[in-house]
Amino acid sequence: MNFTFLYPYMPKLLIIFFALLISGTVIAQDVPLPQDLRQYNLTQFNSSLLNPSFTLDRNNPQSLSLWTRWQWQQIDADPTTVFINYSHRLKGNAAFGVGFLQQNTGVFLQTGGILNYAYEFNFTEDFKIAMGLNVVGFQQELADNRFQQGPGLPILNNGPAFVLQASPGIQLGYENFRLGFVGENIVDYNVTDGGKNNGYEEKIFLAHASYEFSIPGSGVFEGSYLRPMAYIKTVPTLDTQYGMNTLFATQKLWLQAGYHNFYGVSGGIGGTFFGKLSIGALAEFGTSQDLDGKEPTFEIVTSYQFAAPIVRDDISELEQEEEILQPSEMEEETEIEKEKKLSRKERKALALAAAKKTQDSLLQLRRTQDSIAVAKSKAAAAENELRLKELQRKKDSLDTVTKEKEVAVEEVPAAEQPKKGERFEEAVLTEDIRPGYYLIVNIFGTKTYYNRFMQSLKDKGLDPKSFYRTEKKHNYVYLERYDSLQEARKGRDSKFFGKYQETIWIFRVKAQ
Repeated sequence: MNFTFLYPYMPKLLIIFFALLISGTVIAQDVPLPQDLRQYNLTQFNSSLLNPSFTLDRNNPQSLSLWTRWQWQQIDADPTTVFINYSHRLKGNAAFGVGFLQQNTGVFLQTGGILNYAYEFNFTEDFKIAMGLNVVGFQQELADNRFQQGPGLPILNNGPAFVLQASPGIQLGYENFRLGFVGENIVDYNVTDGGKNNGYEEKIFLAHASYEFSIPGSGVFEGSYLRPMAYIKTVPTLDTQYGMNTLFATQKLWLQAGYHNFYGVSGGIGGTFFGKLSIGALAEFGTSQDLDGKEPTFEIVTSYQFAAPIVRDDISELEQEEEILQPSEMEEETEIEKEKKLSRKERKALALAAAKKTQDSLLQLRRTQDSIAVAKSKAAAAENELRLKELQRKKDSLDTVTKEKEVAVEEVPAAEQPKKGERFEEAVLTEDIRPGYYLIVNIFGTKTYYNRFMQSLKDKGLDPKSFYRTEKKHNYVYLERYDSLQEARKGRDSKFFGKYQETIWIFRVKAQ
């Protein structure tokens, strides 16, 4: 057969042949990168990407955090992950997050947004169950389409596709132990093609377990803890992943180390500055033969916390700000709720009664003033002894009037009333707690951080005490109890006589 007609096309055919040969060789020799998220090193911020229930604690809401991972540092087309996320704690036991996620696996480029919601059920002080959900929507396209039609290369039949994924997670906690499960792509729907993006055999599942050890310390090591975590993940068509990471953290710094059976060993360090801004870095080195010749992997994480807690209690400070209201605020809210339940006729009758009460009070005050004026004129005309008696009687009369006015307002002496803007709370407790005025320094719904904070106060030479409110399911930590508000104010205003420099407020336990 004569092939002379191919001669003019030989240069182009040779170029195409060698291009396909080189690309096929590169693909055959390159290590395939798993399609799952490579988020197992997220021990502090943005860890809701690992388990959506972590928004409640590890994300330190409320915060804005950025995480970037550069995989193996290739010269061209680094597999890179970028995740920026804002998390916020809601009233009660709920939290949510919203973020931007981009992942380059070397084959696909996935770019989109993520919504997160988590809620915690407190069955007892020690036993809790947290549930969360990540909903991800992303545009998926080929990361490199230069040889899109070559043999063995992925092809997107309809071009870029928009995919929706749902990742539910649950975490069981008993005291300091945590056990969690996550389905990374339980729901995976291709909106562009109008069908499922994968089958059950392509689902990704993760299980993890951790335990947190409190470590007594002061200064830079105040509120420190050690938290090892082991995990195992099933990835379709690839070997099961497993590993562990360990985090040592204080209020100002953290160190972490880890091992992953595919990606290798890792180590990281970070710090928190000005109580708000956190910056950390991590390096990971492949240890298996499959990763020989691969450069190290690097991760950078930054976070800005809008509300820093007193100690590293992921929920205590926010719960204080959301749940503890000033007495005036609680009273105002109660009155508003009551008024909403009344009919128009009942509200009118209530307004008339209030106006009559005010008028009667003014009349009584005028009569009292007239009585005082008469008493003064009689006292001026009397002899010294009678004048002294009259003055004493006047004083007694004034005291009576003052007490009557105070009782009409709040039924407590003026000295025992909270001042405007003063942080003060009072309640009649169902527990057997001695009435009085308590100097409160913190509130905890988690036993782990409660024990750690109590130990930190003891390390400072203080003798902290606490009482538990069953209704709120919180431990109230206090420095001292007083019989009068004046004594409590002295203790608070003097920073407990110079022994405690953080925030102190007064809680009054009223007699039943």
